Amino acid sequence: MNSIQDMIELQKIDSQLAEIEELLGDLPIKVTDLKNKKDSLTSDFERGKARLKEIALEQHKTEMNLAEFKEKIDKLKDQLFLVTNNKQYDALMLEIDHLKEDLDRSETTELELLEEEDQLAEQVKSQEQSLESLSKDLSSKRVELEQALAASSSEKKDLESQKNSFRQTYDNRLSELNDLIATA
Repeated sequence: MNSIQDMIELQKIDSQLAEIEELLGDLPIKVTDLKNKKDSLTSDFERGKARLKEIALEQHKTEMNLAEFKEKIDKLKDQLFLVTNNKQYDALMLEIDHLKEDLDRSETTELELLEEEDQLAEQVKSQEQSLESLSKDLSSKRVELEQALAASSSEKKDLESQKNSFRQTYDNRLSELNDLIATA
């Protein structure tokens, strides 16, 4: 009869431990999820900032190319006045047309980079705001979790030690019964 009361007592301890876990609820999971979201958002934010730097470099190169093309076109136009035959004139015009095509491609590239930069800058700003909000939320959830853990930790330790004590006693009894059966 004593073992039945021990089992009832063990069930009460398990119920109390379950209540403590229920008190914590899904708070540990929420904290983990928020941390994962923060890590992912931080990674995206850093990639966005790095791409903005790359765009700035590409824009600088494109601007340099544009200036170079314009300078070459102006020089070739000045040379047009110095030509003495149609063959030289046609060659210069062909070179000017080729440089104008390169200039158009560079201008298109510059516009695409500006558009990408605007979109990316807006995205990075939005991510930064989301990151700040997420950090605050994560911080408050961590504080909540730490408070809940602190409030229940000593009670949980006591219950765990009682449970282990009951289990050890129960294991010893089973061992004794097993030895008794083996000697019979």
